Amino acid sequence: MTEPLQVGQFAIVDGEPVDRGPNAGIFHGKGPVDDRAELYIVAEGTTPAGEAFAGHVVSTAGHAWGGLDMSLTGALQRIFQDAQRNLIDWNRKSIAPHRVSLGICCLGRRGGQAVIAQAGPSAAFHMSNGAVTAYFADEAHGRPLGAGAIDAQLTAVTFAPGDRLLLVSTAALAACDDEIIAGILQLPAEQVLPELWHRVQDLRHVTVVLVTSPGRPSDFARKAEDNDGFVIDATSSLPAPEPAAAEARTANETEPSNSFQPSLFIEDQPVELAAAARQQLISIGIRARSASRVPAVAAERIEPLRRASGENVLARLAEERRVTAAFSRAAALPQQAPAAVHASRPVWRGAGPAGQPEPPPAMASNEQRRQHQRRGSFSRGLVREEAPPAPAVNTDDIPLVNELAEGLRSRPAVLSSMSETIAGENASTISTGGSLVRVRSKHSGRWKGGGSLSRRTITADKLPPTWLVILVGLSILLTLVGLVTVPRMLGKEQGQRYATLIDGAQLKIAVAGSQQDATEKRKALTEAQALLLEARDSPDRGPEAEQLIAEVAAALSNMDAIKTPAAVDVLGSLEQFGDKPVAATRLEISADTAFVLDSASNQVIAMPLDGQTDRKVIYSEDKDAKRGRPIASAFLDSQDLGGPSLLLVDSGRALWAYSASAGLRQVAFSAPGNLTVTDIAVYGRDLYVLDSQQSVVYRFSPSDGGFSGPPTKVLDTPDLAAARRLMVDSEIVTADANGAVRRFAGTLSLVLSESGIDKRLVAPEAPQPVSKNGDLALLDASNDRLIVLRRDGAFDRQYRHPDFKAMSAFAIHNGVAYVFSGGKLRRVTF
Repeated sequence: MTEPLQVGQFAIVDGEPVDRGPNAGIFHGKGPVDDRAELYIVAEGTTPAGEAFAGHVVSTAGHAWGGLDMSLTGALQRIFQDAQRNLIDWNRKSIAPHRVSLGICCLGRRGGQAVIAQAGPSAAFHMSNGAVTAYFADEAHGRPLGAGAIDAQLTAVTFAPGDRLLLVSTAALAACDDEIIAGILQLPAEQVLPELWHRVQDLRHVTVVLVTSPGRPSDFARKAEDNDGFVIDATSSLPAPEPAAAEARTANETEPSNSFQPSLFIEDQPVELAAAARQQLISIGIRARSASRVPAVAAERIEPLRRASGENVLARLAEERRVTAAFSRAAALPQQAPAAVHASRPVWRGAGPAGQPEPPPAMASNEQRRQHQRRGSFSRGLVREEAPPAPAVNTDDIPLVNELAEGLRSRPAVLSSMSETIAGENASTISTGGSLVRVRSKHSGRWKGGGSLSRRTITADKLPPTWLVILVGLSILLTLVGLVTVPRMLGKEQGQRYATLIDGAQLKIAVAGSQQDATEKRKALTEAQALLLEARDSPDRGPEAEQLIAEVAAALSNMDAIKTPAAVDVLGSLEQFGDKPVAATRLEISADTAFVLDSASNQVIAMPLDGQTDRKVIYSEDKDAKRGRPIASAFLDSQDLGGPSLLLVDSGRALWAYSASAGLRQVAFSAPGNLTVTDIAVYGRDLYVLDSQQSVVYRFSPSDGGFSGPPTKVLDTPDLAAARRLMVDSEIVTADANGAVRRFAGTLSLVLSESGIDKRLVAPEAPQPVSKNGDLALLDASNDRLIVLRRDGAFDRQYRHPDFKAMSAFAIHNGVAYVFSGGKLRRVTF
């Protein structure tokens, strides 16, 4: 009988936490409720595109599990074989950036039998009887699924009551080593996932699934008391229980049998939690001190002596509090490392030996040291780090206040004494009758007549100041030095610049030669061409610039793959047909006739391919005949409607058929009430209708001389919202209004990358199969060319011709291409 298990899980997807991630699943097989196989699976991507593909593999595995009726190991092998086959099929049809590979870890259980299956990067931890065993895929099974042939590694385990199994993405192993995970698994059930969440919440992608068998819970959270007291559990947020109560709860309490899913994403308050834990440590009684501790009475007598000696009582109390907290942590940490049996670490997990975290580097920052302490410790620290003391102020070189004040007082005294001296001399002169202006007693040698007083001497008035003379001299010197050295420096810099440009271009050419991605190769060649053109314009250019330019131009021309058609023949002209110029938007080809949908006149014109028979209008908008504006057309080459016929859908959702023998007639068409026709296509006997407004593609099967049966939705996805043209063969291909070309394999959508193309497609028209290997030909009217893309989306070749100007419609029939350009129908022979 299979007892129900308790399951808890959470995930982080692109940095956002969710209760249930897309890469984990819980599924049930066939059989009664009490005896059916159960599957618990976790997948993870090992390539950039693998993380998004992992959810598809999980859902496919769950769907297959529900239909398997075989042994447990056989069902697990089938799940991994199907996943491997799906991945190989996807990678075979995809280009390198879209290829995926995965690692899968799952638990299969039926009755008393439990098996852990692993392939690729995967990790599982099993707790049983207080011991934790880690399971990793060995070297033979460690290659990712999708990267080659590989079988699943099966390990039979005993899943007894009270056991726990943790399935976790390998990304979490960088944040938690095996000892930390073993300790977390020993916590009470409601604390395991929250503790894991706090440690992996900084990761971008991670998935965690915890499976618990109902029974006796772990004894790790219940600490036994010794003779002196009990040990403080630093990981618990509840007060420590009394011994009797702990024993009673251990004997009587059992975990509930129904599944649990704790809510992890609530407001985290680490400061309040730390304060509560600290308060709990303070309130709990300290272990009994040794007999040598000083009695309280003696301490009271010694206290006055300590104060008299100048001892700081507050500092001593703080030191005692710090020592007490250290004792509490030292008593709790040794009991937080339960026994764990570790498997050998795989090569994809870069970590040191289990239980021995690497020490922090000597020059690490504070944040790096805190991260190291967080990884090396099982629980968060409860004591805050003390800030370092402020540096002491050196007062030896600071002048004294008295000296500064004396200097300020002495300055006014000096100025005052000088003023008193001058004033005293002036007063003495005035009181004795003297003159303040002293008259010279002898004027000889000073008087010069002849108007010499009115002339200024050249020496006193014309000589420039000394600083100006120095400045002019320096300017002349710098000018001479610049005339001699600057041309040499410029010539040397130009030569160095030319050498740098040539070296950079050669490096880009080498990078392009080693690139497998055509887009990156074209980018490197384009950058090399720009460097070479700049080098060619340098005065110091050499012959190597022209040689490299020719080499890059040849490589780009080879990548452009421009080809000229073997022949382009005119089959007919509509330049003088009707009252308005023909605006062809659709072109359909039969064995002897081309049908052109003219959107300017809302009509369809039949043009014989022999060029001899007259052209005629086979359909036109007519309200009296209840014929609406033609929307889309397709040619049905079957006998369901009496022979090969042209199918037309008008704006009134009516379906019309035309053949040369039966003429134009309306056929049965069971269109849904909300259908808006965007385009139609024919594959085999079935009619496919694209409705981009509803983002759906319908398939109509022929019946009763029409399509009267109810349609089937073959594709329903938001990726069809921008689609405007439809093509159907073994897959569905659409051309979007924004220039994207999509290929649908089931419900999976792949945008063709067009890697290697010189100019991106702007508004591609009419995707057509051009060869048996699945290549697609499209009309790129904005660049006057026909583009051929490989099935994986890479650019293959392009066709250009002078007659391709103003192309508006394109079709392929029996390997021959037809285009409508310049008002004429032309046949293109590749």
